[in-house]
Amino acid sequence: IPEDCCAVAKLLMTTGSPFPEEPVPSEEESENGLKRQQLKNSEAVEKYEGLIGDLMDCLSNRNLPWKFEHISIGFLSLLLRDDHQLPPAAVTFFVKSLNHDSLYVRKVAISAVAGIVKQIKRPHKKVPVSPTELSKNNETMTPSRIVAGDRPDNQWLQYNSSNLPRTSQEWDHCVFVEKTHWGYYCWPRKMMIYAPEAEQPKQNLSRTEMTERELIIFDHFTDPVFINQFIEFLSLEDRKGKDKFSPRRFCLFKGLFRNFGDAFLPVLQPHMERLVSDSHESKQRCVAEIISGLIRGCKHWSFSKVESLWELLCPLLRTALSNITIETYADWGTCIATACESRDPRKLHRLFEMLMESPVNGEGGSFVDACRLYVLQGGLAQQEWRVPELLHRLLQYLEPKLTQVYKNVRERIGSVLTYIFMIDVNLPYTQPTTSPRISDFTERILLKLKPLTEGDEEIQNHVIEENEVGEQDERTQAIKLLKTVLKWLIASAGRSFTTAVPEQLQLLPLLFKIAPVENDDSYDELKRDAKTCLSLMSQGLLYPDQIPMVLDALKEIAGSSSWHARYTVLTYLQIMVFYNLFTFMSDQKAVKDVRGLVIKLLEDEQLEVREMAATTLSGFLQCNFLSMDATMQAHFEALCKTRLPKKRKRELGSVVDTIPSADLVRRHAGVLGLSACILSSPYDVPTWMPQLLMDLSAHLNDTQPIEMTVKKTLSNFRRTHHDNWQQHKQQFTDDQLLVLTDLLVSPCYYA
Repeated sequence: IPEDCCAVAKLLMTTGSPFPEEPVPSEEESENGLKRQQLKNSEAVEKYEGLIGDLMDCLSNRNLPWKFEHISIGFLSLLLRDDHQLPPAAVTFFVKSLNHDSLYVRKVAISAVAGIVKQIKRPHKKVPVSPTELSKNNETMTPSRIVAGDRPDNQWLQYNSSNLPRTSQEWDHCVFVEKTHWGYYCWPRKMMIYAPEAEQPKQNLSRTEMTERELIIFDHFTDPVFINQFIEFLSLEDRKGKDKFSPRRFCLFKGLFRNFGDAFLPVLQPHMERLVSDSHESKQRCVAEIISGLIRGCKHWSFSKVESLWELLCPLLRTALSNITIETYADWGTCIATACESRDPRKLHRLFEMLMESPVNGEGGSFVDACRLYVLQGGLAQQEWRVPELLHRLLQYLEPKLTQVYKNVRERIGSVLTYIFMIDVNLPYTQPTTSPRISDFTERILLKLKPLTEGDEEIQNHVIEENEVGEQDERTQAIKLLKTVLKWLIASAGRSFTTAVPEQLQLLPLLFKIAPVENDDSYDELKRDAKTCLSLMSQGLLYPDQIPMVLDALKEIAGSSSWHARYTVLTYLQIMVFYNLFTFMSDQKAVKDVRGLVIKLLEDEQLEVREMAATTLSGFLQCNFLSMDATMQAHFEALCKTRLPKKRKRELGSVVDTIPSADLVRRHAGVLGLSACILSSPYDVPTWMPQLLMDLSAHLNDTQPIEMTVKKTLSNFRRTHHDNWQQHKQQFTDDQLLVLTDLLVSPCYYA
């Protein structure tokens, strides 16, 4: 317990408020207590070291069965502590166990040695700094007016290619801030950064300057024979097809390079060069783990050492990316993402500039292009708001390539675009981002999609899956562009912080135009993606001020000449309302608008649209979003009473029905409305239902499709109310029950 804490406790006890139950200990009692504590601590240390000694004795017994050996090693690995270093004998045992024959022992040893190097890490000095002075900006941010996002006082943290530390002097004077979240919302109360290199622990210690534990690790990892065997074991396959990038191994290498600098690099370099040229999965994974540990472990290296490191790593990474396979691309993505996590992007400028070198250049085919983008995406995503310049450059590079014909590249570009626009959030007390903005991008995209948005011609997917030579017409290019945009919208639905509603609304009419009504796997990629995209967009969170915009857009599309679009409006409306139910219900005008739109589509000329409108209405009534009031009932009953002229005999050869379609549609709309009301209460019989059933039964002999609607409704009513019919029939009068029984009970053939 710190002395400061004891002094405060004593002060609290002597103030008398509150009065302590126990008397305040005297100086003598305090000293005796301290001695007892020190004695107890020394006993605990003896017991701790004794337990480790006993386990070491067990493990030195050659006759110990392998099962008990594994148990003992497991116990020993659990004895690593933050407050007491492991005895040197145990350190030697774990380092030697890195090359043990047993896979289990090697895995435990890797975790244990990673913990040991953390135990013996020399503390690095930190100094306080003032963010206001560093920003060279007089505008300070007071707690009363905190604003998140890109501000003048945090610009110095961002990646700027014209102001990177390219010389030793610039490197030493650059204030590196490793924590990505610092400065975006506010600054720490006391901002501490690492002191200059001259004030830090000495790098590359001589053997005489090392501790006993450091010497054990140093001697083993500078031994070429030990390293050969160690790398051989690390590059073995464990579980075919299931092996992944190992965080344990990464932590081990990170600790080694952090504690010992570049001392082990000469021994490891030949192995890294050999492994990176080998396309086997396990070999590539091994070198990826070493490289990520190396990049993270060089945090406190001097400028000259870091420059030498990048001279070595850049060619290795280029070779690795050219040899990338379907089994290893995820490992390289994890490698770069792990290497860039919690690191100042200005420190890693060599890595980012190398990854930004034309990732989609066609060398190695579409798969390698997609992999290079994936690896780049992993690095940039870790930096979030601190690399706006790189995001702008990448977007500018990718925009001409959005018309890619290869599906895997399109999907990867869609995913990359999601991360490019990730920081473009529209939240209260948030500054507009200096990173790329969705609104500007959408504006440029819509200009290129004009050949598809203008005119009513059906949009067909182009089926040529090779990069054609020569110019293509604008329409084909627009279709290819749209496919990539759809991939972006689908990818961003689950990853973005906010929904870009105004921008999505501009693309909505085009998506409604393409999306099919039926669920059919035989549809081409374009139609499937449009349907998926609409489904995901309808699930997006809406703010109250965005609801009128969305409803206006849906009303406009509901007036489209395409019945497919009108049908899809209803399915979109269902999901949108259910996902934003409480926001909608707090806005009476929005509820009224939704009700008007559904009732309008009940009178649509297309049968499928009318039926979907009835289903939508039934769902809204069932969840109490809309209520079954006298106005609605009167409206449907009035529509039901639309008179139909008597059928006349058709003229010979005539195929046109003599009943006016408008009158039939209105009458059918009324029946569908009544049907929706009845089906909205599947487990009870409200007071208004008996009369509606009587009204509906009057249309049982009407012309099709009215007759079919009535039969389906009565059939569903019978099915859903069958279990509790004895209770439900109490709501009906005797006359109504008589009519209902005639309708619901099928006539017997033998009667």
